[in-house]
Amino acid sequence: MNKKDYIKEFISKLSNLDRSRSVSTVFNDFLTLSYCSLAQTVYRSDNLEQKYLNIIKTYTKEQAEEFSKLLAFLVFGLEQEPQDFLGQVFMSLNLGNQANGQYFTPYSVCKFMAEINFTEIETLQNNQLITLSEPCCGSGALIIAFAQILREHNINYQQNLFVEAIDISEMCFKMTYIQLSLLGIPAKVVQGDSLSLKFQQVLYTPFYFLNGIEYKLKHYKSEQSNTKSEQTIRVIEPEQLSLFNL
Repeated sequence: MNKKDYIKEFISKLSNLDRSRSVSTVFNDFLTLSYCSLAQTVYRSDNLEQKYLNIIKTYTKEQAEEFSKLLAFLVFGLEQEPQDFLGQVFMSLNLGNQANGQYFTPYSVCKFMAEINFTEIETLQNNQLITLSEPCCGSGALIIAFAQILREHNINYQQNLFVEAIDISEMCFKMTYIQLSLLGIPAKVVQGDSLSLKFQQVLYTPFYFLNGIEYKLKHYKSEQSNTKSEQTIRVIEPEQLSLFNL
């Protein structure tokens, strides 16, 4: 059965949604509408609702319906196969900031890197929490690839993985949140600078709340703390150095 090119259909519909605005603006509006909708399922935030309303009211009813179709293409694409759907759209539309060296790693390379990293966790016990930190996440490609590798090795990433994803770009923050939420990856998604530790906004994906990851994370940190306290450090008293061989 031939695979349907949902990315091509997404880009076509996005480009024709409102020709009075730049494709970059429409894409960013789609991201805002989508991440607000997904986050609102668990946050029930007036701020998120207002962000959504401020954008959707600038479009006609017909155009608003087109945003729903765009989200459907994204869902179908992710269901068809694990991939960095939004990252591919982002790069296909040349939306990357070349001045800042913003180029997304191809998904095939991400998957190869994830497979290499998996060898380090093959000895984990059943149901042991796996933590992953991605300090420059882009659209979340490496995280999606890692989750795919876990699934291929019969590890339920929706129950046994916690991710902290950070990026300085607000657009990357939105893309990562949307894709990780739709894939059911428990994560803390942060917009901010990993080097200066200055952060603008933080959102947890729905599966962080649904599968008790908060409790598992506290238990994991407690175990790590106990392990460190049990370790004994052997101190070797240094001998005085001899300047002359007597």
